[in-house]
Amino acid sequence: MRGRALTMGLFDAFRRPKSTPPEQESKTADVADTVDAEELHEESDAEDTADADEEDADEELHAKSAPLDRREKGPFDSAEAPETTGEDGKKQPRLDLGALKLPVRHGMQVRLDVDDKTKRIMSVTVVSEKSTLQLQAFAAPRSEGLWNVVRGQLQESIAAQGGEARELHTEIGRELLAKIPATAKDGRKGFRLARFAGVDGPRWFLRAVIGGKALTDEEARAHIVSLLRGVVVDRGEEPLPPRELLPLTPPKQQTEGADGAQDAAEKGEDIDPFERGPEITEVR
Repeated sequence: MRGRALTMGLFDAFRRPKSTPPEQESKTADVADTVDAEELHEESDAEDTADADEEDADEELHAKSAPLDRREKGPFDSAEAPETTGEDGKKQPRLDLGALKLPVRHGMQVRLDVDDKTKRIMSVTVVSEKSTLQLQAFAAPRSEGLWNVVRGQLQESIAAQGGEARELHTEIGRELLAKIPATAKDGRKGFRLARFAGVDGPRWFLRAVIGGKALTDEEARAHIVSLLRGVVVDRGEEPLPPRELLPLTPPKQQTEGADGAQDAAEKGEDIDPFERGPEITEVR
């Protein structure tokens, strides 16, 4: 070992051989001291490098993770949400669920997942074009992100269940393609596929789970990603600890943008009275 060899060398240097003159002994001790100082300097540099690498890794782990164009293309913070979309300048209709405002799409269904004991809405699931998009929003630190940490925890949890999770780099950032153990209604053991996505915003973290046709069909995926990127997160001003679920509420009677229909009617524009809006159901 290098440390043991260095110790023995120092010990020998301070032991006076009978045949070694005093002046030679002094030179030998100086050389040993120099070697010792150089070794200690190298060890100190190695420790500093290791500490710096550890700090960089920790900083990267807690950095915010989001699409580079999040401010322009979403998911949006309530202070950033555009009032108009497209060249026609029409207001983007959104379904108001409290902390989450969802873009309205023709024929989409919205399911509110409610906890039986607390009666609290834990998540919202959008069903559209044979695909599903489950959403949850959480409080987060102002200067740090959660997705990098949460993603690692998800990977560990899925692996502990006997499943697999592979990290992908996509247009919405880093996703996990997961193969999760599941039991069918008839009792057969198998797996279900899902994609986990996360977006760190200003003092909030949005987690999404994608399922259904969007897992294998590019067009269906593009539709679901469009829904995800049209979401608005309303963090509110109330102080909340990191990872606290932001409150979801049942939808109001009218969605944002519904006033536009009345304005259009007053202007004599054509409106399809049979066009289906979002269907809302609760699952307990």
